[in-house]
Amino acid sequence: MSTAFDVRVLDSVVRVDFDASVPDDVRDRIRGHWVDLVEDGAEPTVTLTANLGNGRLSTDPQHRIVSATSPEQLAARVVSEATLVGIAGLSGSALMLHAGAVALDDGRVIALVGPSGRGKTTASIALGRRFGYVTDETLAVYPGGEVVPYRKPLSVGTDPDSKTQLPASAEGLRGLPDAPLVLDAIVVLDRREGVAEPYVETVPVLEALEALVPQTSFLSTMRKPMRTLVSTILSTGGVRRVVYSESETLGDLVDEILAAATDESPHLVDVGVSTSDCDCGAKLGEEPVVVEAAPGTLYRRGEYRDALSVDDALVVFRQNRVTVLDGLGPVLWFAAADTTASQITDAALREMPAPPPDVDPAAIVDATLDELVTADVLVRA
Repeated sequence: MSTAFDVRVLDSVVRVDFDASVPDDVRDRIRGHWVDLVEDGAEPTVTLTANLGNGRLSTDPQHRIVSATSPEQLAARVVSEATLVGIAGLSGSALMLHAGAVALDDGRVIALVGPSGRGKTTASIALGRRFGYVTDETLAVYPGGEVVPYRKPLSVGTDPDSKTQLPASAEGLRGLPDAPLVLDAIVVLDRREGVAEPYVETVPVLEALEALVPQTSFLSTMRKPMRTLVSTILSTGGVRRVVYSESETLGDLVDEILAAATDESPHLVDVGVSTSDCDCGAKLGEEPVVVEAAPGTLYRRGEYRDALSVDDALVVFRQNRVTVLDGLGPVLWFAAADTTASQITDAALREMPAPPPDVDPAAIVDATLDELVTADVLVRA
């Protein structure tokens, strides 16, 4: 008799099977972890075959081998591999955050963002006993705000490869409401020792980007990754940071979390990968200050996936990292298109306020160019 079972992982169906190395009691235990997500009658996207100790590998993307040396490690790896299948299935169509999440009765979802070890699962458990449990570490959001639930086994422990897996229903977490799930708040968890009174604060959008981008998966596969992320942030009233010590105090902060909202409404302009050199908004009616271009090292923009102007700042996204340029930075970035330092200085003098008489603009530009090269935003040719 087959011991395989199928589970719903985001918008994918994953079949979990076992080879003869896995005892019956371990198979039953792992199946029990997934009791909330068992899917009957759907064709699986990928089959995972779990084994203990033989280390077999598979090159078939539709049939993957999951190997471990202990039952606990095997259970954790099945969860990790199944989650990767689900995330890959939404690549390019949904924003995916490393976040726990809970849902209010009306379908509003609160995302709890943070890196591994920051307390997402503990927070999800504490809040999931009062609100609907959505997920404890992988949240998928479509551009319009619709949330794809993933009531995965709760992963408890500090070692990512051997966490204890607990089914949400067995831990007393609430089910999902009947209402459609829509993202309403993004919370960055900041757990600290000795916080007597937990509190909520709003996070400026540019600072929020630097906090959120590392906590995403497949962000670069989105058609407009930076606009998608910024628009999601703004549609939820901006990112909130919750500073706390004990997860049990989070439930009392929900009203404050929902009420906290930024009044930011920045002007967004997609720059994208096809931006050509521009005059960077040269001041109309002003005579440009011309600095004679001299032969020398050429500067150009480094490889990047996306760029977005946010008011006077420029957000450059590459290799799942974001760099925020302000002040002189955006002018130099736009001007760097196989151009010399003196040509870039010319652009800076046209676009920036006139420097004080005792300031050498070329020296300031050279120093800033060095910083941008060090940050891999610009390269020397």
